[in-house]
Parts: sequence; structure tokens; C-alpha cells
Amino acid sequence: MRYSSKINWSFAAAIMVSVCWIIGDIFVAGFDPDPADYPLFSKIYADQVNVEFATLMLEGSTPGLMFGALIGALTGPLLLPATWLVFQFFKDPKAWYSVIVYWILLVGAVLSPLGHAGFFYVGEIYKAIYHTDPVAHPYLLETGRAFMKMLTIAWGAAIGVLAIGWISLAVCILLNKTLLPGWMALLTPFVLTLFIIPVKDLLPLPYSGWVGGAIFNIAYLTFFSSLLLLFRKKLNRD
Repeated sequence: MRYSSKINWSFAAAIMVSVCWIIGDIFVAGFDPDPADYPLFSKIYADQVNVEFATLMLEGSTPGLMFGALIGALTGPLLLPATWLVFQFFKDPKAWYSVIVYWILLVGAVLSPLGHAGFFYVGEIYKAIYHTDPVAHPYLLETGRAFMKMLTIAWGAAIGVLAIGWISLAVCILLNKTLLPGWMALLTPFVLTLFIIPVKDLLPLPYSGWVGGAIFNIAYLTFFSSLLLLFRKKLNRD
């Protein structure tokens, strides 16, 4: 396959996976509930659960949460060509910093699907607690804590690794190690996420929930769309 074809397909994969993950985030975590509306968790079990996560997905249907988890997890492989695409923008792909950033982002991409899918199980277990007889709550609360621990590890690992990778890329852009202008550092996903967070608080429901759930992948879509529209020609090497 010609290099230009690889680039084109990688752009297609990057845009597609960003859109799919935005959709997935909206379905699995795109809610903005008031915990006070659910006193079972915000008061009665407040010392036994993470109140924010326990109430986050109570409004989601099981099919909706499942769809949101699966559309992200099953399109996860598309993150690999998207990561390779980022690597192509380094001026010297063989330099140690280029290779390190590439592999950090690659590890983050591999870790991401599990972290994303984990939201489904947390949402479902707390929905079960909310809708079942209190006699079953002790066991379900224990299971919920285990699911929450699993999500914290899986999701936290993915976000942590990706944060290191994207911040490192932003530094490389600022140091003129890539084909991109310095201002593009502001559009790298982690940095751009910091600018999107305040916007979420200005939006009415349900949009605040949608943006809040999909912040990171909205940043992904913005970043890769910018690369495609503004800097695709910089990769003409055939």
C-alpha cells in the first residue's frame, strides 16, 4: 500500500473512532444528574459509595448503556492507526522522543477500551441497587465497590498513560520537533480538554451531560479534524 493511502486510511480511522467514542460516551456516561435527587446514594449510602458515579448512570437504560460501552470497545482497534498517524507528524520518526511518545500513546490506546466498557457494569450494578429490595443491598454494594475499583484501575490507567503521551506530544510541538506549528499544542487532546471543561458548565441539560461525558473524545475529534483539514499536505511523501 502506498504511503499516501496509509495516511488517508489512518485519517478515516481517526475520525471514525473519535465519532464512535463520542457517541459511546454520550450513551454510557452522558448524564448530568443531581445526586440530591437520589437520597438512597447521596444520603443513606453516601459513606459506602462514590456518590457521583453511583448516580451518574441511573437515568440510562440497559440497552443504551450497553450500546455506549460496545461501540467504544469494539472500535478500539481504530485507535492504533490513529496513533500511527500522529507519529507521522514527527520531523525525525527515529528520534528517541518520537519513539517514546508513540509507544506511550499506543499503550494508552490499547488500555482505553477496557476502561470505557467498565462504565456499563458500574452503571448497571447501581441501577440494580436502586431498584431492588434493601435486603439485597449489602451484597450488591460490595459488588458495586469491586466494579468501581475495577473501573478506577482500568480507566485511571488509560487516562493517566494518555495524559502523559499527549502532554509529551504538546511539548514536542512547542519545541519544533514536529511538522506542526506551535499553536497546535493547544489542540492536542489533553490540553484542549482543559478548555472544554468550563464550556460544559455553561450548557443546559442534556447538552451539559453529553459534553461532560464525551469531553476527551470531542477533543480527539477536534485534533484529528484539524490535522486533516490544515496539515494533511505536510505528509505528502510519495
